[in-house]
Amino acid sequence: MYITEYEDKMKRKLKGKIAILMLFTLVIGMIKDIPVSAAQESGTEITATITVASNISKQDMQTYLDGFRKKYPGIQVEYQSHSDYENEVGQQIADNDYPDVLFVPGSIGADQYDQYFEPLGSKEELDKKYNYLESGKMNGDTVYGIPSSAYVNGILYNKEVFDKAGISETPKTIDDFLDDLRMIRQRTDAIPFYTNYAADWTLKVWEEYPFIEMTGDPDYRENGFVNELDPFLEGTTHYQVYGLLYDIVKDGLCEDNPEESNWDDSKVMLNEGKIGCMAIGSWALKQVKDSGNNGDAVAYMPFPNEIDGKQYMTISTDYCYAINKNSQQKEAARCYIDYMLDESGYALDHQVLSLVKTDPSPAAYGNMDNVVCLANNEASSENYRKKQILSTNLDLTNSTDEIKRVIEAAEGKRDETFDDIAKDWNERWESSRTEDMLEDSGTKVSVLGSVLSENYEVEFSETEQEYLDSLKKIRVGYLNDMPPYQYQTEDGFGGVSKELVDILKTEFGVSIEEVGYDSTQQIVDALKNGEIDMAAGIQKASEYAQDLKFSTDCIEYMEVMVKSDAQDTDKALTGTMAQTKGEYYSDFRTEASKTLDTDSLLDSLYAIENLKADFTVANYYSVYYYMQQNGLDHLSLIPVSQNGKLYFAYAKDVDTRLISVCNKVLYSIPEENKQIMLNNSLKSDQQKITMKRFIEANTIPCLLTITIIFIIIVLGVIFIMRDRDKIAKTDALTGMNNRYGIRDDIHRVYEKKLFPLAFAILDIDNFKKINDTLGHAGGDEALKLLASELRKLFPGDSLEGRYGGDEFVFCVWGKEPDVVEQGLQTLVQSMNRDLSYGDATAHISISLGAVLVRKADTYEEIFKAADRVLYEVKKNGKNGYQLKEFQKDEEGVLG
Repeated sequence: MYITEYEDKMKRKLKGKIAILMLFTLVIGMIKDIPVSAAQESGTEITATITVASNISKQDMQTYLDGFRKKYPGIQVEYQSHSDYENEVGQQIADNDYPDVLFVPGSIGADQYDQYFEPLGSKEELDKKYNYLESGKMNGDTVYGIPSSAYVNGILYNKEVFDKAGISETPKTIDDFLDDLRMIRQRTDAIPFYTNYAADWTLKVWEEYPFIEMTGDPDYRENGFVNELDPFLEGTTHYQVYGLLYDIVKDGLCEDNPEESNWDDSKVMLNEGKIGCMAIGSWALKQVKDSGNNGDAVAYMPFPNEIDGKQYMTISTDYCYAINKNSQQKEAARCYIDYMLDESGYALDHQVLSLVKTDPSPAAYGNMDNVVCLANNEASSENYRKKQILSTNLDLTNSTDEIKRVIEAAEGKRDETFDDIAKDWNERWESSRTEDMLEDSGTKVSVLGSVLSENYEVEFSETEQEYLDSLKKIRVGYLNDMPPYQYQTEDGFGGVSKELVDILKTEFGVSIEEVGYDSTQQIVDALKNGEIDMAAGIQKASEYAQDLKFSTDCIEYMEVMVKSDAQDTDKALTGTMAQTKGEYYSDFRTEASKTLDTDSLLDSLYAIENLKADFTVANYYSVYYYMQQNGLDHLSLIPVSQNGKLYFAYAKDVDTRLISVCNKVLYSIPEENKQIMLNNSLKSDQQKITMKRFIEANTIPCLLTITIIFIIIVLGVIFIMRDRDKIAKTDALTGMNNRYGIRDDIHRVYEKKLFPLAFAILDIDNFKKINDTLGHAGGDEALKLLASELRKLFPGDSLEGRYGGDEFVFCVWGKEPDVVEQGLQTLVQSMNRDLSYGDATAHISISLGAVLVRKADTYEEIFKAADRVLYEVKKNGKNGYQLKEFQKDEEGVLG
C-alpha cells in the first residue's frame, strides 16, 4: 500500500471518527471497566484485616497463607474453610454478610455479579496476563471472578505399567488405546483400566470427551451439538466415545466387579502400578501422586483421538476468586488474589494449570507440543433454549445413570447391546426436538461429516449455460498470504475463497486453474494483462476499482487498526505505519509521519510487537489468525470502520456472463455456511501455509539446513534423554530456572561440596505499583531486566532462578564474603533506576537478603534463613541488601 496526500475533507472525517471512537472507549471504560483501585504505595505497606472464604482446609492452605503474610506483613487474614461451601457461603451472601475474598458460588448468576462483586478489570486487559478467562465470571467485558486454577480432561496413567507392556508412546486413536489395554492385560499383572463405577461422580468425565476431544471445536458442545440431527447413532462422537467404554468392559479390560470399585483405593493402586489407567480430570493427578511412594510413575495423557496431527483436551476451571463489593479492604483483598494467582505456586504445587501465561504446565503432563487445550464456548440464548428442551428425556451431563447402563450392558447384566442403548438415546433425544428446530435443516447435519451442502439451487439462463458449455477452464488468481480467507498450503490454494471456488467449479462443470500471487497489486496486474480470468476475493479499493469489475460481495469482514498495547491510539496514528507491499486501505486515511514497508502482514505485526512500527490496518480475522499462531501477546485491536467486504474481481473487458453466473452461485450460498468455512480455515496449521513456498524458493539452502537440523535433532535427543524435565523446570519469561530447577541445581552444588556459598532471595520493590504504571507488559520488562543483571554478576560460578512473581533466588560459590558483598552491592545499584515502557516511566529498585553457608544444610532451612534476612531489608526501607552468616537458632533458622 502507498500513503498519498488526501483531501482535507477526508482528514477531518477521519479525525471525527477517531474522536468518537476515543470518546466511546472512554465512556465504556468509565461505566464498565473500572478496576479495583491500586495502592498509592506498595501493597506490602498496606495495613488491613481481611476475611477469606474457601472450600480448601486451612491446613492445606497454611503454607500459602504464611507466604502471603511474609510478603504483606501488614495484612492479617482471617481464613474460613467451609465443608459445604455452596450452601454456607451462599447463605452469607443472601444475608449480605460475606467475606472480603471468596469463591463465587454456582448459585450466583451473571446478572447478579455486579450486585455482589467488585469488578477486577476488563477481559482485554486481564487477557494479557492470564489464560482461561473465558471460564471466569464476566458480564460483558467486565471480569468479576478470576478462576483460581484450571485442569484438563484426559487419562491418568502409570508410565511404568505402560513401559512394562512394551508401550513406547501414548495412544493417538481409540483403536490404539484398546490395543494398549490388551497388551497390559497380556503382559503385566495390572488392571488395564479402572472404571470407578461405584464412585458415580467419576463417570461424568466421559461426557466431556465427545466434544472438544473428538472434534477440536470449542463451539460444538453448546452451539453445534443441539443442531445436529441423530447425534447418538453410529459415526457420531458420542457413539465412538461410549462405544470405547463398552468395549473396555466387554473385553474384560477393567476391574472384575466394577460395582465394587473404590475411588480411594484406586488412587493407591494406580500409584503402585496395580492399575494401568483411568478416566479422570487432571485435578486428581496430585492426589494420586501423593497416595504412595511411586509418584514419579504417575502421568497424564490426552483422550486417545487425533485431529490433523493434534490432540485436544477440554479445559475446566476451578472456583473463581472474587471481591465483596461492599468490602472496606478491597485493595488488600486484591493483593491476596494477585498473590495466590501470580506468586503462591499453588497451581503448580497441585499439578494443575496455572492461569498465568508464563507459568509452565506440570511435568507429568508430558510433551504438550501437539496438544491443544480449549475451553467450551458459551451457548447462545437460542441454543441454550434448545438444549434445555432436548435434555428433557435424556440428560447425560447431570446424571450418570445412562453411563452406568453402558457398563452394566457390557458386563452382561442387561439384556441389551451398545447399539440398543445408542438407538434408545437417540430416540429419546430426538423425541424432544420441536418443529422450529428443524427449520432450514434440509438434510442430516453431523460434525463428523461435511456440514456444507453442495446441492445449491442454481438455475442458469440459456445464454449463460451456452457460455459455460463453451468454456474449457477458468483461471482464478488468489493471494498466497491472506489467512483465513485465501493462502498457499502444501496442496495449493486454501481458505474460505478456495471453498467458494470449489462450489463454483461444481456448479459450472468446468475445470479451474488456480494461480497464487504475493499481493493484491500483482493480481490486479494479472487481470489487466489477461493472465487470469478472475480473482478469488479482493477489496473494492478506489486505487484500482476503475480498472476492474466486481461480483456481488462474497465475504464480509471487520477492518481493525492494530497497535501495541503499550501505545496510545492518538500517538500511534501519527507514528509509523507498517504496510504490506502491494496492498491498499482505501477506506482508511492516516496522518502517519512515515511508513515501514513489509513483505507480509505477519511482518507488519512483528514490527508493531517489537515497537519498530506504531500501527497497521488489516482485516480482523487475518490478524487474529496470526496472533494465535505466533503468540503475539502485546497487540491491541481497534475497529476503524464498518465491516469491509471481499469480492470476486474481473478485468474491465470480461464477458459479463461470467460475473452473472458467479453472482447466481454466490447468492445461493447461506451466510451460515460461509461462517462454517471461516471457522474451518481458522483451525488450519500456519506451517502449511508457508513451508512449501519457502522450500521451493530456497532448495539448496534447505538441503543444507535439513542436514544440520538432522544433526541437531540427534544431539537434541541426547540432551533430552539426559535432562528430559528441563522444560518443566524453566521459567518461560526469563529463560531461567524456576523454583523447581533452582532447588535441584543447588542440591547438585551441595553434592560437589562447593563451599563456602552465598544464597540470596531478592525481589523488586513496589512491583505492584510498577505493574500499575507500566502495565503487565512493562512489568515483564522489569523482570527480564533483573534476570539479565543477575546473569552478569558471577558468570560461571553461580546459579540464578525466578522463584515466582517478582521473586528471584541466587547462589554463588567459591567467593570470599567481601567479593560477594561487592557483587550484591553492584547488583542493587544497577537496578536502582528508571524504566520506561511505552509512554510511561517508573522507578525500580530491589531488596535482597543473603546468607553465607559454610557447610551443607537443607535447602529449605537456607531458604527460610535468606527469606528472614530479606524481611529485615524490607523492614529497614528496601532498596538494599544484607549478607549474614548462616547459623541455626532454637527454631532451626537464622540466628
